[in-house]
Amino acid sequence: MADRGERDGQQPGNYHLNQLPGQGNFSRHHNLPAQLTPLIGREQEIQAACALLGQPEVRLVTLTGTGGVGKTRLGLEVATDLLDDFAGGVCLVPLAPISDPALVVPTIAQTLGIKEAGERPFKDLLQAHLRDKRLLLLLDNFEQVLAAAPELSDLLASCPQLKILVTSRAVLHIRGEHEFPVPPLALPDLTHLPESEALTQYAAVALFLQSAQAAKPDLQLTGANARAIAEICVRLDGLPLAIELAAARIKLLPPQRLLTRLEHRLQVLTMGAQDVPARQQTLRNTLAWSYDLLDAGEQRLFRRLSVFAGSCTLADVEGLYTALGEMPADVLDGVASLIDKSLLRQMEQEEESRLLMLETIREYGLEALVSSGEMESTGWAHAHYYLSLAEDVEVEIGGSQQGLWLDRLEQEHDNLRAALQWS
Repeated sequence: MADRGERDGQQPGNYHLNQLPGQGNFSRHHNLPAQLTPLIGREQEIQAACALLGQPEVRLVTLTGTGGVGKTRLGLEVATDLLDDFAGGVCLVPLAPISDPALVVPTIAQTLGIKEAGERPFKDLLQAHLRDKRLLLLLDNFEQVLAAAPELSDLLASCPQLKILVTSRAVLHIRGEHEFPVPPLALPDLTHLPESEALTQYAAVALFLQSAQAAKPDLQLTGANARAIAEICVRLDGLPLAIELAAARIKLLPPQRLLTRLEHRLQVLTMGAQDVPARQQTLRNTLAWSYDLLDAGEQRLFRRLSVFAGSCTLADVEGLYTALGEMPADVLDGVASLIDKSLLRQMEQEEESRLLMLETIREYGLEALVSSGEMESTGWAHAHYYLSLAEDVEVEIGGSQQGLWLDRLEQEHDNLRAALQWS
């Protein structure tokens, strides 16, 4: 399941390496939980992450991605594959139960079974314990304790054989960090769907079937339901958690009816397993966790970005702020931060990169925009900005750069249509 480690809910005390059997066998010297379902569609990511960590100069790798994309599960698979490479062991440290950055080092130490020794700081004890060990730390859910990132730098500097694999919705921004973005699962092209039997080559479809058959064992992929299942996976942006939550509804809702109800996906995707943390039991809770970690300015920018349909440019966002009568001075830093925190994606293009919010995330942003009372003013500003753009196109389209303006119209098709709704 997606981000399974985020959902296990064990407290650090349950992970003491010195309590594990077989301690003399270093290849099994670990506290990684057994997985209950096979991991689907991550073969390339596992191979690439293992290769990255295998490079001598790479000491810190951060698996980043939006909530529910499967960072924890991927991290566990990578760590399991690397067991034989670390004579000192592999140690999973779940950080979801803590929110105080000052508790990160003590939590790591306690998970390793290090006991307090008088007045000596845990940091000194941890460094002394790991100084000569070839060990891999898997630090899960680092996004809410980002202020503790410099502690990892100190730990790596004092322990030359230590390597750290982190899962986080946000990058750590420390020296030596290698970011490894975790993408959504592969999706079919709805305009060129293969035969139903071939659809399972797409990881998102394969995961949906695996999860749906757990709830309804007689479900089969057929010519009658193949397109609906493919559309469900596409509408859910290939996010494993969202796909699993949707598949849990299949007992009551056949694929076509489920697809229809996904017009309001946040209301439908609420049937998570009961043995996982509350924030992973519904899609809305997962997104709320990310939203709550933003500061007030980032939350405001996130809400406003949700009015853009499809994609937009940085200049478009600045134009929206100008239309709202505000200075766009902080937009650049804010956009960069939302990209770092996996709530916004950047698509590189020749002329200018475009910004894209997954539709699943955008729906949450629009809900937040309505709740904040800002929908009317932000929608009006979006409409005003794109009305001005349409007027510019009307003036310029007959000129020497007609092709460029036609391309711009094509790129902004969804936003122009949305602007008509806001106006």
